[in-house]
Amino acid sequence: SIAVLPFENLSDDQQNAYFADGIQDDILSSLAKVADLKVISRTSVRQYRSGTRNLREIGEALGVAYVMEGTVRREANRVRINAQLIDARTDLHVWNDTYDREITDLFALQTELARRIAFALRANLSPREKASLQIHPTSDLDAYDLFLRARDLFRWSGSGDPHENGERALRLLEEAVARD
Repeated sequence: SIAVLPFENLSDDQQNAYFADGIQDDILSSLAKVADLKVISRTSVRQYRSGTRNLREIGEALGVAYVMEGTVRREANRVRINAQLIDARTDLHVWNDTYDREITDLFALQTELARRIAFALRANLSPREKASLQIHPTSDLDAYDLFLRARDLFRWSGSGDPHENGERALRLLEEAVARD
């Protein structure tokens, strides 16, 4: 069982927080496709977005054996992801790695991360699950970026006007669909 905590945005541009959320969401969704894993929902881990993290307490509260946390730094056409898999019972690292790639390799990177985490957890991947990890939402990274921005607006955080945010999100989604 695993909880994928919200990734910390280390980008100079704090507006890229939506991008870090998107990375976390996509890794969580990929892992949820693996029948051998119990993956805690994004809604349940959202409360651990900020503040001091005690991974043992988080693991106990969520009823998971493992916790994944990470950071995302996006600059120009590059992305750097640092991911760590922690045994929540012992607070020891099971696996960690840093990925520094061109943004054009983002989907392949997310697939690789999910596969490595599944491997580290000794989860069995069926051929069908391996194939489903290779399926990407789009081949147009600009459309994907528009989608992530819209999704962030739909997750109204209490700032701004929810109606206006919804309208902006719909425009972004329409643009994403047109590009895709």
